[in-house]
Amino acid sequence: MASLQESHPAQQRAPVAEYVAESLRTLPAGSSFSVRVVYTADHAVDSLTPRRPFSHFHAESTYSRRILAFVLQGGCLVAGLEAHEFTTLRIEAQGAQPPQTCVAVDCCIEKLDSSGELAGRMPMARALVAGYLRSLHRYSAALNVPSVGVHVFARAQPEYLFAKSKDNPRKRILGDLDLVKWWQSTLHHALEYGARPAPDQSKLPSVHPVANCIVPGSTMLESPWFFGKDRPSGAGLENRNASGSCAEGSLSVEWRWGLPYPLSARAHDCVLQFPDDPITRLLSEAHSSAWSVSALLDMLSVSEECGSGHRTAYFSASLPLCPDIGALAGAIGNCGTASQGHLSFEDYDKILVVLFDKDMDFSSTASALSSSSRLMGYLDSSFDIPFIDVETTGPAISADRAQAPKPQEPPAVNDLSTMVRKRRKVVS
Repeated sequence: MASLQESHPAQQRAPVAEYVAESLRTLPAGSSFSVRVVYTADHAVDSLTPRRPFSHFHAESTYSRRILAFVLQGGCLVAGLEAHEFTTLRIEAQGAQPPQTCVAVDCCIEKLDSSGELAGRMPMARALVAGYLRSLHRYSAALNVPSVGVHVFARAQPEYLFAKSKDNPRKRILGDLDLVKWWQSTLHHALEYGARPAPDQSKLPSVHPVANCIVPGSTMLESPWFFGKDRPSGAGLENRNASGSCAEGSLSVEWRWGLPYPLSARAHDCVLQFPDDPITRLLSEAHSSAWSVSALLDMLSVSEECGSGHRTAYFSASLPLCPDIGALAGAIGNCGTASQGHLSFEDYDKILVVLFDKDMDFSSTASALSSSSRLMGYLDSSFDIPFIDVETTGPAISADRAQAPKPQEPPAVNDLSTMVRKRRKVVS
């Protein structure tokens, strides 16, 4: 193990870990947690729009870094988040006009999971997402970008990061519809939290967060089942940036139904293709070259992953960045593209191999503690990844909120039983 420690320098305390810890402190007072974040150096990857044609000079480079955040309580893993961050640098020149440079940053939350071993009732996963989104302000200082795209594909599965946690009786597993509702509510809170100004800044950002959602196979008329009071508007998506000014004293998230692209646009020209995503798999088909965004949504609604009785959702949001928070993130840690102290993709994959090993087991408290100790021991001995201790100081959850009534379930899809006229029995 000594040789591994020599070949892999210790990671600096990541801005992601700092902001996750800050978010966790708002949870009900009286709990103690530890936060550990694994992050890689930037690596060159394929474009997120690999089949987009250009009729003029165009040069594009896309870089990716991977993030894996863990939250522990009493030495046991209780929550985890995996994300993929992409930075696209594009230079275009048309005719005699000077070249134009464009920088875009997009993050995709790929996995979010809990082990079922959290002591007490609190929105742990929601606080983890909120802290991660707030950490994206580090790109404001590093690249001077005005906003970051946040993308989530919500699909219900019993476990994502913690093996055999689906058998843990303390774990709450959400079904399709409940998961879509949970993600909408969580992103609404996280975007508002992430867009808040720094504590010493009273001025709100000039643009509020805008979030899009589409449930393949559903229409906007069904959106109340997924959004409740935050029902999205039916405004045209072509002018999605035209009315983004923020009302004074407000950071409310504006929800819109559909993908953040014009329905008539060619899908390969604008739809971002993230790894291990149903949209990416559909657009990899040879016959998809002429599909519009509308045709892509139609194909998604009948696909094996998003159709066939499944309810999934695509969320795509624009999080405005605050330069003051970005400067703070730059002071906390290295936010650039330097690889010093950052893991390679190969080392990151080695951590995933340990996490998903067949002997890992989170089905009970004893096995979860043992599995957590094994993973943390590997991180300590191989990469010396630092951690942050957190003491929660937030208010307690009110009894009314804890006993909120269960929302009414939507009607079954294509339920025609109420329209069938029953024949009267003939008595001989």
